[in-house]
Amino acid sequence: MFQTLFSYPAVLQRHREGPFARERAAYLETLAARGAARGTLLRQARYCLCVSKELTKWPGDHRFSPDKLNAMAASWAADRVAMGRAGDLRWPQQQFRSVATEFIEALGRLLPASPRPSCRYDALIDDFLTVQRQRGWLSASTHRCADWQVRRFLSYLHQQGHELQNINAVHLDTYFQHVAPRWSRVSIATAAKFLRSWLRHCERRGWVRLGLAATIIPPRIYRHEGLPLGPTWDQVSRMITQIKGDNPTQLRDRALLLLLSVYGLRSGEVRRLHLKDIDWQRERISILRSKTLHQNIFPLVPTVGNAIAFYLRQGRPESDNRTVFLTTRAPFRPLSAGGLYHIVRKYLPQEASWGKHLGPHGLRHACARHLLESGLSFKEVGDHLGHQSPDATRIYAKVNLTSLRHVALEDLGGLS
Repeated sequence: MFQTLFSYPAVLQRHREGPFARERAAYLETLAARGAARGTLLRQARYCLCVSKELTKWPGDHRFSPDKLNAMAASWAADRVAMGRAGDLRWPQQQFRSVATEFIEALGRLLPASPRPSCRYDALIDDFLTVQRQRGWLSASTHRCADWQVRRFLSYLHQQGHELQNINAVHLDTYFQHVAPRWSRVSIATAAKFLRSWLRHCERRGWVRLGLAATIIPPRIYRHEGLPLGPTWDQVSRMITQIKGDNPTQLRDRALLLLLSVYGLRSGEVRRLHLKDIDWQRERISILRSKTLHQNIFPLVPTVGNAIAFYLRQGRPESDNRTVFLTTRAPFRPLSAGGLYHIVRKYLPQEASWGKHLGPHGLRHACARHLLESGLSFKEVGDHLGHQSPDATRIYAKVNLTSLRHVALEDLGGLS
């Protein structure tokens, strides 16, 4: 199953050799048989691996209660936020708990949940969920979310003294106005989707007046609208300028940051860079792209070349390893993905608005935005970043389009 989802050897090996590999593969095959989309399978596989690592901390026969899963999810999400991999606790905690519940239940290690509070509409809700399961709602997390949304809406009606059979569009508008101050647009759109399905079912059953579901108009969610874009080019320039020391760590870090920023490289492309990839005589640098495995050749910008040369002469430890950037402590070895992430995060100003883009990919975003704001075309920026599709480059176009007309083309090597 894993080989159908992952193509990168290191990622495939990580999933194959991780804990509960056989059980995780069987779980994913079950989801695939239900008709789960590829994107869903990828997300479930990644979270399932994280859940499996947490399970290794417990005895093999331990059974988990819902409260224990909540605590596990909260702890895991808090670690993600502390590492800068997530902006807040809500979504990682929710996703982890959802996958953990389904996977641990598949392992037969989930204790039954406490009975939910009774409601006068229990029979109606159960009928709705049964029909939706027959229509394709196969995920347990979808059922839980729908159940929660419907019950919250019905609870609001009860508090306001309204009966389900008597509600109209005004009551629906009032409900969404009630939750809007505390919910994001994505949450409101999710609530609208489930309530519209619920009201359509109620219309078919004759529980509410016809046409009520059509009055719910969810907010439009634009693709990449919440995408964090990382630091600005001015912030990147100031960050690199501040690294003025001449000890080995500072020499290495300055060269690293310049490579990431000027060329917009991915983490692995910098970490795999070998001494033979730099042609000093022709002033060229060769980059092996992580996703396409194509070798791209760029002119060696003097600022970047000088920083790498200083590091090689005065900062790089003596080693038989031909990788350019090594750890500063023995045993000297190439940097790991986590090691490079923490190097970048150490120097970036900790601004919450950037979300999770506090690592190397934030500098890639900064480079792409700088190029777009300088007037380069999507094709030119895509070639610089190693994109094969223009759609991949459009992600970085979330900039002030008006300002594009006023920004002059600047030399990428202007970082000092």
